[in-house]
Amino acid sequence: MSSKKKENLFAAGFLLPVFVIYTVFLFLPLVNTAFYSLTKWNGVTDKVFTGIKNYQELFYNSDYWITFRNTVKLVVITLAIQIPVGLLLAYLLYIKTKGAKLFRTVFFLPVVIAPVAISLMFSLFYNSEIGVFNRILEMMGLGRFQTNWLSNTKTLLYAVMAPQVWQYIGLYVTIFLGALQSVPEELVESAEIDGAGKIRTFFYVVLPQITDFTNICIILCVTGSLKAFEHSWIMTGGGPGVRSAYLGVYMYKTAFVNSDFGTGSAITMTIVALSLVITVLLKSISAFRKE
Repeated sequence: MSSKKKENLFAAGFLLPVFVIYTVFLFLPLVNTAFYSLTKWNGVTDKVFTGIKNYQELFYNSDYWITFRNTVKLVVITLAIQIPVGLLLAYLLYIKTKGAKLFRTVFFLPVVIAPVAISLMFSLFYNSEIGVFNRILEMMGLGRFQTNWLSNTKTLLYAVMAPQVWQYIGLYVTIFLGALQSVPEELVESAEIDGAGKIRTFFYVVLPQITDFTNICIILCVTGSLKAFEHSWIMTGGGPGVRSAYLGVYMYKTAFVNSDFGTGSAITMTIVALSLVITVLLKSISAFRKE
């Protein structure tokens, strides 16, 4: 057997387990979900093929569009906060801030805590009677801004978003810190010798070197927001109605609470389609900028 064939077999041996796992646990369930989305099925009786009727009903379903808008808002807010804040904190650690190791641990700690625990913790913080946030406002003389954060329709959605946005900032701090540490020190030193300050060095030397890592963080941020579930479900159950629900929560309630697996599968397919569209769009923008 030639050495090339041995190399191919060696590579296939490593790829086969991944291929099997990907096919069994992702591709085949996705195909089944696509099929279920074309049926009327309550999970018990026989499936009845209905074509695109489930999608047509979703198009005229006001609850679906409310959750769709909530999900898009979450994507925008996480992109606007998690990426810039994660990059800023990572850069502060990169320029050798005192206690960098301690801060790195502190920033990443929320990421490894279960979202359920974070959600319960913030539910206590938001409590109108014993909650920390209202107590802080009172101590600062801003008692007029006190409210029941999870009942006030003006604050409800953003109160549910806050824990998720805060929890995963540490993930991007870690990714960006690794990216910054991969930047050749010679480039940074050359910029400093030429008289560029830390801010100019960051924007004109460091940032262009970590573009690929930034794109990865953006994709992770978007896809993570599109599949958001735990914080909304634990804190409010997506209510009242679907005012604080995302597409993932609405899909769960439709399929497993209302026993409408056909419509629930259709919602899932719209989440997949939206993820693919945004990912392809971001990759196209990134490729265009490189050219």
